[in-house]
Amino acid sequence: MLKLDKYLIENFFSSFFTLFTILFIIASMVFLLTISNMTAILKINIFEFLYLYVLTLPQIIFYTLPLSFFITAAFSLSKLFENSELITVLSLGVSPKRILKPLFFISIFFTFLLLIITFLSIPTSNILYKNFINVKKTESQFNFKPSEIGQKFGNWNIFIEKKEKNSYKNVVLYNNKQNILILAKNAKTHKKDNYFVLSLYDGTIYYTNKKTNIIKFKQLNINNKIKINNLSILKITEYIKTNRKKINKYFLISIFPFISFFFIGAISFFHNRYEKNHSITYALIISITYYISVFVTYKHLYSIILIPIFILVGYIFERKRIARF
Repeated sequence: MLKLDKYLIENFFSSFFTLFTILFIIASMVFLLTISNMTAILKINIFEFLYLYVLTLPQIIFYTLPLSFFITAAFSLSKLFENSELITVLSLGVSPKRILKPLFFISIFFTFLLLIITFLSIPTSNILYKNFINVKKTESQFNFKPSEIGQKFGNWNIFIEKKEKNSYKNVVLYNNKQNILILAKNAKTHKKDNYFVLSLYDGTIYYTNKKTNIIKFKQLNINNKIKINNLSILKITEYIKTNRKKINKYFLISIFPFISFFFIGAISFFHNRYEKNHSITYALIISITYYISVFVTYKHLYSIILIPIFILVGYIFERKRIARF
């Protein structure tokens, strides 16, 4: 029996990696296109582009793994029936349940892996993704253009007379809420911790408090905080709570390998002399039906009923199908 298990597992994974790679490349192209569209708004270099792609890997794996498992399982088993290999095994007294046993453990493993991705990897990558976007958006505010009116730095209106590499000459800032005017001969920008800092040099502050006051300074720092969520279990838990509907969708999809296992016997077991192999077609129909059901109902609490319904339907069809063997 161990040799049979080994043969079935090797046969499964020889097809699985091929299909998974194809689906992975297709999904990667979609996500890369999404990231590339972002470059029209934010300036990012090649390393930052690759960093964003790495952050999308959990979602790419998440969407490709369940389909790869179900289609491969149906294909690998049906091929062995088509070549009469499993029919011979069944004729020797091996039960259909015993043949399906290795795929059951693989489905449990993939389901467990997808649950980890759902409740840990995806929240983590999304938090880091949003942090990166917030940093780049704040950073874009530092790209001041000389002699241009209407530029903003936080609550300040800013005017730059001249720019030289990373420094600015003759800078004017005005805060209309506090009625404060700042004039500086030189200025530089830099990032420190979770802040972007505008450092002003050799300047004067004018503000009105019953009377006009004037303050001279050698250096003045104006901080603009970046919206960054420090990565922690608390933040991941908070993300899950605030994105319950999205997480519910991910959960329903992550459980698909376990659910689809109950359909494998129903669509893969057949007599090659009397029937044609339609396992891939049936696998696609079942996958599309389940995914559509998830995307239609995931926002509602009753969507959880999809799990017992599909398991029950798969179990009934499988019992009827394999009862002939």
